[in-house]
Amino acid sequence: MYQDNDLKYLLALNYVSGIGAESAKQLISHFGSAKSVWELSTKEKLSIQNLSPKKIEGIGNTELLERAEKEIELCEQKNIKILSFYSEDFPYLLKQCSDSPCFIFHRGEMDWKDKKFIGIVGTRNMTPRGEEFIQKFVADLADQPVVIVSGLALGVDAAAHRAALENNLPTLGVLAHSVHEIYPRANEATAMKMLKNGGLISSFSSFHRPQREFFLSRNRVIAGLSDATIIVESAVKGGAMSTATHANNYNRDVFAVPGRVDDTYSKGCHHLIKSHKAFLLTEAKDVLNYLNLTPQKKQKPIQRELFINFSPEEKEIVEVLRKNNQLHIDEIALNLKKPGFALMSDLLNLEMKGIIRPLSGKNYELIS
Repeated sequence: MYQDNDLKYLLALNYVSGIGAESAKQLISHFGSAKSVWELSTKEKLSIQNLSPKKIEGIGNTELLERAEKEIELCEQKNIKILSFYSEDFPYLLKQCSDSPCFIFHRGEMDWKDKKFIGIVGTRNMTPRGEEFIQKFVADLADQPVVIVSGLALGVDAAAHRAALENNLPTLGVLAHSVHEIYPRANEATAMKMLKNGGLISSFSSFHRPQREFFLSRNRVIAGLSDATIIVESAVKGGAMSTATHANNYNRDVFAVPGRVDDTYSKGCHHLIKSHKAFLLTEAKDVLNYLNLTPQKKQKPIQRELFINFSPEEKEIVEVLRKNNQLHIDEIALNLKKPGFALMSDLLNLEMKGIIRPLSGKNYELIS
């Protein structure tokens, strides 16, 4: 069973060359805790099948344990949380993935409960059309309990994070390096804003030096965190396509935005759709339906001071609807002691001003 003092041993295991997350979890499952694994005798280590001499030498290494202790101390100083796979606060969806990391570092403020996580990824060479889609798509999610997840890269990733911030939605940037640094520098201002509502996460400690394969690990985490993954623009080969592959392997929903047939950065999306590896995405409602979320009607508040712009007849209609929520045109006419046809012009004016909306069956309601 996980204990708080197991964290340094879990980190130290991660520093052992050749022991990945999957091997570490298997060892912990067999011996009961990371501490128990770390304190194995040489005889016990030699009895484990497929454990190379290099791994045997690394487990229990004092220098690696000291490195783990320094990492914990550094994170405490910088208010960075270390979420262990074995703790209750580890992201639920990510925990369901067989190749999930043993821990993640989280820098920022994030409420993980009762949220749907939507990953948005794509090319660094984003087109104006791609950016326009992201802005509209995320704006249409503004009233939903969702978190926007991406990789804080240039292009589509950065646009997704910015759109989330503009619409007051939490957003998480999954990094291919430690959360102690921000790269690329061009996204530093965006990243700092994200810390207030979401933040940065990574499966890499400050002692890990950036490597090419870390980007593939980053893509796995994005897919593993997300209920649904959106591919906005991508060539046939690229990081976004690997994220889609991981999401499909995790049995998560994948959506792709179509483009013109000759667009290089739509060919990846078209390939996913044609091969039935992604649903075609044209609007936010497509994703909301799959996530069992209901699109919210955006309503304009009525400000009393705006009544000075109403005619006396329009103000009478507004007051009647305010008392009754919604009414049939005949009921409005009855309340005002006027024939229904005499109200048509005023009702149309109020509709054009965004004060009321027509409903089916000649009913009207206030937009409040």
